[in-house]
Amino acid sequence: MALAQGNDKILFVGTPLAVGVGRYNGTGLVTGFDTRFQLPLGSNFALTGKTGLEVFFIKGKYKEYYRYCYDAAAGLSIPIALGPRFYIVDGLHTDLNVGVDIGVSRLAATSFRFEPMAGYAIPLSNGHYIDVGASFVTSFSSGSGAFSFNFAYGLNLGR
Repeated sequence: MALAQGNDKILFVGTPLAVGVGRYNGTGLVTGFDTRFQLPLGSNFALTGKTGLEVFFIKGKYKEYYRYCYDAAAGLSIPIALGPRFYIVDGLHTDLNVGVDIGVSRLAATSFRFEPMAGYAIPLSNGHYIDVGASFVTSFSSGSGAFSFNFAYGLNLGR
C-alpha cells in the first residue's frame, strides 16, 4: 500500500470547519468546501493549490452591529492559495498556503490569506487517502484569525 508522499499527484476534496479566534474577531463558525491539488516536486516535497467556497457566520455579540450595517449575519468568500507541502514522515505533512480570500458578499472583504497547516494523509486500501489536519488562517489584520480543522478525501491521480 503506497503512502501519500510528494511524488503522488493527489486531488483532495473536503470541508473545513473553523472558528474565529481573538478578542476583536467577529467571525464565529466557518464552513464550506475546498479542493486542493498536490503537484509532485520530489519524494517528500510537493506544491499544493487550493480553492473553494467558505461561508462564515458572525458571533452573537457582533451580530447586531453587522445586521445594522449589512442586513446580514453571514458572508461568503472564495479562498485561492498556493504553497509548499513537506512530508516529514510517511503521511505526516506540513503546508504553508499563501494567497487571497475574495469576498463575494457585502459582509466579506477581499484580503490576503496566510495559512500554515499540519496534517496526516491516511492511506486507504483502494489507493486513495483521507487527509485530516489543522490550520490557522489569518490576513494579519486585527480580528482576522480562525483556527480550522480540515477533512478531505484524496483521489490518487498517479505519478
